[in-house]
Amino acid sequence: MNRLATWIKNHQIAAFFLITFAITWGLGFSFDAVLKQDQYLLAPLMVVAMCGPALAGIIISAATNTQPKQGTHKVFWIAFFLAWFVSALVFITHNTFISHVPLSPPVIISAFVVVVPVAFVISMSYSRIPAVRNYLSSLIRLRGVWGWALLALVWVPILVLLSALISRLLGRHISVVPLFPVTGSSLVGLITVRFFYQLFFYNAVGEEVGWRGFALPRLQARTSPLIASLIIAFFWVPWHFFLWKAQGVIWNTELTTNNALIFLSSIITGWFYNHSKGNILVAGIIHAAQNTYIKLLLNWDSITYLVVMAVVALVLILVDRMWKKLPADHPAVYQAPLLDG
Repeated sequence: MNRLATWIKNHQIAAFFLITFAITWGLGFSFDAVLKQDQYLLAPLMVVAMCGPALAGIIISAATNTQPKQGTHKVFWIAFFLAWFVSALVFITHNTFISHVPLSPPVIISAFVVVVPVAFVISMSYSRIPAVRNYLSSLIRLRGVWGWALLALVWVPILVLLSALISRLLGRHISVVPLFPVTGSSLVGLITVRFFYQLFFYNAVGEEVGWRGFALPRLQARTSPLIASLIIAFFWVPWHFFLWKAQGVIWNTELTTNNALIFLSSIITGWFYNHSKGNILVAGIIHAAQNTYIKLLLNWDSITYLVVMAVVALVLILVDRMWKKLPADHPAVYQAPLLDG
């Protein structure tokens, strides 16, 4: 065990991707079982699979921790039960108003079972293990980065509207139409419900805790933000394999669009993470905002949107010189006496 812990400590990046794929792909069968075969008893396994990146980061942080435990169990359990209740509330609200699942005692009970992994990840922000607590602290903190959080929230709708305008100017006659046949405050309410669902399940809690919160700082200790973001995207694409397969993603144009979107999103999300001083929640907000708007729009021009994203990403790369390494003391760069390999 000591030999394994030493290897993990010295090869944290490699260990992260190995554990992430072991969890997500190891439980990959659950996606097809739940989404295609209605085997809802396997839903908790699917949630664990979706939290693979976050769980990998937590496992490695705990395994490499060298400090004595701090605090009390009481604080952790209070955080867990609060996160458990809020996660279940978000899950039930989404199922009721978006998925139109009739509310019943079995539905409520199953929701509290399904959300346990999400509640666990959030509550580990109050872990007694210092390395884990420090790693996850920004998941529940926006102090000092409210401006970046607001920009992350409106960034995607601005790009969607811009791409729609460009489409019209090009004569493509494609309009941005919301999925829901409602307007005004009702539409805003449904978008809000969907956004919080994406934030909890699983864009911030399951994914960004791992991709940006754990992997990006360690990669940026070795290479530039641009290369680090591209490396993450390289693994981020196949990580979705079982989910996309279960969702019936077409393995041609749709798959190419998804892949391009992930590579561009990795660059832009990484830029937000770095400028918000390594804040996981800010990265989660832009991730959730993108998935919210894309999944709630009908008849929108995805190709023009990708081109706009590509131009924006290029501008960020050039203006920010993302091909250059960040200073070693930058808050978004992993700092340790011994660099991981």
